[in-house]
Amino acid sequence: MPKIVLVIFSLSLIPLTVTAEEVRPIVFPVEGEVSFSDSYGDSRSGGRVHEGVDIFAPKMRPLIATVDGRITMLPQNEPYYGYAIYRYIHVNNDTPGTDDGQGGVVYAYAPTITDNARVVAGQLLGWVGDSGNAENVGSHLHFEIHTPDGTPINPYLSLVNASHPGAFDPEITKQTAPTINDDKQLLSISSPACQSNTLVKASTDAVYYCGADGQRYVFPNQKIYLSWYTNFSGVITITDAELANIPLGGNVTYRPGVRMVKMTTDPKVYAVAAGGILRHVTSPELARSIYGEDWNTLVDDLSDAFFVNYHLGDPITTIF
Repeated sequence: MPKIVLVIFSLSLIPLTVTAEEVRPIVFPVEGEVSFSDSYGDSRSGGRVHEGVDIFAPKMRPLIATVDGRITMLPQNEPYYGYAIYRYIHVNNDTPGTDDGQGGVVYAYAPTITDNARVVAGQLLGWVGDSGNAENVGSHLHFEIHTPDGTPINPYLSLVNASHPGAFDPEITKQTAPTINDDKQLLSISSPACQSNTLVKASTDAVYYCGADGQRYVFPNQKIYLSWYTNFSGVITITDAELANIPLGGNVTYRPGVRMVKMTTDPKVYAVAAGGILRHVTSPELARSIYGEDWNTLVDDLSDAFFVNYHLGDPITTIF
């Protein structure tokens, strides 16, 4: 597929190479639960065409930087379209808890956000509002993505595929790793010692996963095996000599999104994300909202000896 070089929308950035579908790797710009649809191109008053997507959320909901960049437009006096952080439009103009339109920049932009300031993806920029000509529409963020020459592109698919810092969805997480090859991002080689994505054993009970890289991976215990497979019917028995000919690649980790774990020396409960990333579930209430009332039955003790197979990631702070 042909590639084109474009610059991410609302901040001055180093150009990124993206596919012709114009789907950008971004962080979702509004924190928490929201509603939005593909309203790009819809008709607007005065013969205008909608050049973005409206993301509806309550007032004072945090607005988040979608990418690393630099602030290049930050009006201090409210324009007709409302307070804006370049292509983040209708930023809050009210005193919290009111609809007085008197909040000013104090309640529009975060304290660290100034003209020409550098920001990083996930950083707080300001707050959702209904400023400007959104007063009678309801609080929302009007969000746009533009090319370097100022041409708007549809941001909808970028929003659908955006990452949500602090969020965790077990079903979506499972889909990121349908096989152990995917979870470990193993690359295929020519003439592997065993067939990729198969299970093998020799004269002992130990079962191994054959990776695309031609190496075998150990299941440290049955619970980890059962996070990937429901039974042992697919295991192929080979000779000890054949097994010895397959290089040992390492240990298999829990399938992402299936179960939670805790270390025997650490009371924290972790969800497992792709690549063996452990993400701290920060409260029992959050664990319940993600995994249901019986969430505690989905927590396995993980030996400290196997902790080296995992890496700590960002804590989970929301289900959205």
